[in-house]
Amino acid sequence: MQPTELHHDKFLQILWNEKSQIIGIKWKATTASMTDENFKDELALFAAHVEQKKAPGILVDVCDFRHKMSPAVQEWRVKNISTRYNAAGVQRFAFLLPTGSQIPPMMNQSSAGEKFATRAFADFDSAVNWLTAGQIQHSAAD
Repeated sequence: MQPTELHHDKFLQILWNEKSQIIGIKWKATTASMTDENFKDELALFAAHVEQKKAPGILVDVCDFRHKMSPAVQEWRVKNISTRYNAAGVQRFAFLLPTGSQIPPMMNQSSAGEKFATRAFADFDSAVNWLTAGQIQHSAAD
């Protein structure tokens, strides 16, 4: 099943896969010109989609992400975005890095206050398999 595009703009594309219950961001190379405020606005927009879909899995493709955020933005993200993911019921959060990338250990840990597991992958299928492995599947009879 192909994902549905929920949003598309200069910096990102937001995709939703109903079958796998994965919502994702595909960042674009144009992020090289984005400001920290642009980044915050985009994450707030994405968080609203996560809340609407109650997605248990998030996949963020950073293969073309070029923005260099300031250290304060990470704190802001945990306080203002991760709390929204927690409330929406996110269970797993995956980063997709370019094929063959070395994955820094810090990419495989959640930040303080995040109630969801975080991992990074250099392979799309591995990321999707991990994101869906912990989900509770509901049948039509439920």
